[in-house]
Amino acid sequence: MDKMVPYPSGAIVPERDVDKRPVLETHHLGIDFGGLTAVDEFSITVGRTEIAGLIGPNGAGKTTVFNLLTNVYQPTRGTIMLNGRSTANKNTSQVNRMGIARTFQNIRLYTQMSVLENVLIGYQCRMQQSLWDGLFNTPQKRRTEAQALEKARAALEGINLLQYENERCVNLPYGKQKVLEIARALMSEPVLLMLDEPS
Repeated sequence: MDKMVPYPSGAIVPERDVDKRPVLETHHLGIDFGGLTAVDEFSITVGRTEIAGLIGPNGAGKTTVFNLLTNVYQPTRGTIMLNGRSTANKNTSQVNRMGIARTFQNIRLYTQMSVLENVLIGYQCRMQQSLWDGLFNTPQKRRTEAQALEKARAALEGINLLQYENERCVNLPYGKQKVLEIARALMSEPVLLMLDEPS
């Protein structure tokens, strides 16, 4: 296990990450809902190769922090930097394209869609297609879609779910649905993957 050492900002990161820009930095993050402060003075630095955990009792605000980091909620105060770039004034889709992916406490799969379709959704933010490509089914569109299918099937093979690719995901057991949600998040090629109660 790597020794934890101070980063120039004063945060502690693994020694192997000290010469790299942190993947995530938050400073004095907070959010108020009316007169209620849900999160206050939350600061964290996550090194590029670090695995970090957020621990606390029920109601402590862990999911609220996840919602702040993905801009589901806009912070009342504080800053969020992903790869050295601020996520301020970005919507959730833009933050996802910047490189944050997440799973949820309660599974959020598209239950009427197949296992393969659910995984493909994760790759949408990386697909390069113009309106022209979509309207006229251009060779570029066909190449992009073939690449996405290949990547999605490889992801399903990696989690031992390829044999279920045409099955509606709602028919999978709970544990397999959780793994499928992680695979979908990984399809967006994130620099930071956040798992909200993954077990």
